[in-house]
Amino acid sequence: MELSVLVDNNSKSGSCLIAEHGLSFFIEDYDTKLLFDCGSSDAFIKNAYNMQIDLATVTDIVLSHSHLDHIGGLLRLQSLYQKFQNIGIDFPGKKIIAHPDVFKPAESNILDNEAFHLSKEEMDKFFTLELTTKPMPISHNIIYLGEIPQPNKVTADYSPDESAIVFKSKDGLVIISGCSHSGIDNIIEHAKYVMGMNRINTVIGGLYLINKDEEEINRIGEYLRDQCVQRIFPCHCTDLEAKIILSKYVKIEDVATGAKYSWQDAK
Repeated sequence: MELSVLVDNNSKSGSCLIAEHGLSFFIEDYDTKLLFDCGSSDAFIKNAYNMQIDLATVTDIVLSHSHLDHIGGLLRLQSLYQKFQNIGIDFPGKKIIAHPDVFKPAESNILDNEAFHLSKEEMDKFFTLELTTKPMPISHNIIYLGEIPQPNKVTADYSPDESAIVFKSKDGLVIISGCSHSGIDNIIEHAKYVMGMNRINTVIGGLYLINKDEEEINRIGEYLRDQCVQRIFPCHCTDLEAKIILSKYVKIEDVATGAKYSWQDAK
């Protein structure tokens, strides 16, 4: 599996790529070309062009949850695909995989749903919608985790429509998270249950450790250390203070717009 960071809060010094408060990954696993989140704007589309990544090849789009910094670019992507069709470029229909509440009207959702401007009916005309609370295979090695169980009390940060994906590598599970509102510990435990494996190789994505108290960050650091996670790539909604504290427990690796990473599958 290869993962390219199309957009993150940070970009490398001297890079011509756009950084924004948002997240978008392009993931390749053999014939599966997966777009994980769409950032806040069309920045991920412009970055993909400059990174020579053809978004017309995307087979599946996973929306981690309904917050604007993860779904804000979806309409821009739909517009791009519409332009392709208008000039006669034919490509297979794209599939959107997400929790059913991603397109739920704001007034009936537990939290403010920032995807309220995305009409499920309109999206369904252009994309194939796979909306589910259950785990679902995307490729031979990648699983959509569905709704994340909350064994402890639900916090104010909890997003009921949040999910994540997991890749089965030869060295253990690779957890790919959008924001971890549900708690990265809960996401990892659910991934272990779904995959029937306890070995965690990598965690990459937002850990929602921004403006958190030191006690909570230390708790997460201890958990990740106890899980023997080999590679940690905290980004997006993980601030510098949290990364510094986490580095006492695990080795922190840098993430920036334009970065690329790879893992070997389990076969």
